[in-house]
Amino acid sequence: MHFNKILWATDGSDESGEALKYVRLIADRYNSVVVALSVIEPVDFAMLGVPPEVQRELISTQLVIERKEYERMVRALSEIGISGDRRVIRVEAGIPYEEIIRVSEEEGVDLIVMGKRGLGIKDRILLGSNTIKVLRTVRIPVLAVRRREGYGENVEVRKILVPTDLSEVTRASLKIASDLALKFNCPTVYLLHVVELRHHYELSPPSIIESLERHALIKLRAYIEEVGEEYRSLDFQERVSFSLSAWHSVVEFAGQEGIDLIVMPTHGRKGILGLILGSVAEKVINEAPCPVLAIKSQTAISQ
Repeated sequence: MHFNKILWATDGSDESGEALKYVRLIADRYNSVVVALSVIEPVDFAMLGVPPEVQRELISTQLVIERKEYERMVRALSEIGISGDRRVIRVEAGIPYEEIIRVSEEEGVDLIVMGKRGLGIKDRILLGSNTIKVLRTVRIPVLAVRRREGYGENVEVRKILVPTDLSEVTRASLKIASDLALKFNCPTVYLLHVVELRHHYELSPPSIIESLERHALIKLRAYIEEVGEEYRSLDFQERVSFSLSAWHSVVEFAGQEGIDLIVMPTHGRKGILGLILGSVAEKVINEAPCPVLAIKSQTAISQ
């Protein structure tokens, strides 16, 4: 997977500023062009009953805001060494998620990087409404970033986690994670399968649980064995976890192991051994202590 062109969606929030750090990391590794996008939601002054003479003043103010947004993004990209032909600055008017999707298609980007939450009160509490709508709509990967305390201007990726439901998309997700690990000089890649227990499993004999674990480990090791020779320098770690909540187990593992990046498909299959990827993916993206690279299953397989 190559990220030749990256879209950085920014609203001036701390999280979009944090996202820029990852834009820098990826752009440096892939020599990417960066499209910086700020979306200003338009206001229909006439519908609000604003007098024409006041409307003119407000429109003039909006133009000043747009110019300042443009200048802010130019400065931000210049500070991380992105200039000239390697940057595109876009200030658009409209509904943020719609403009992010439209501009991503218009510019032909390979990756969208954005904060998990925006400036709105609702966005600060839950996964940002614009972020989730982008995630559900676009076919290209989306890197959702949350602000993390204690990190400076430069970020690094030392541990990557790939949650898996043991479906065929695992092979593709692991390859993408391995490619990123090499690019980021990341030594360790974890492959995690969560056996999502139902309540009746509490009454199951230990032999059943052990059998489920053995089966999962065999599958995980088989996927690791299939990676190409170019990835043999990486330290692959397979893990199996048992939990009543798949997403909670993934988030907990990421926190305990100090994971720097989660790579996961946005949907998979359901079943005794399966993560319900989709609803699970959204919850992981919302709660994970680190950035999450969400990849549509079809996109992952096509790589």
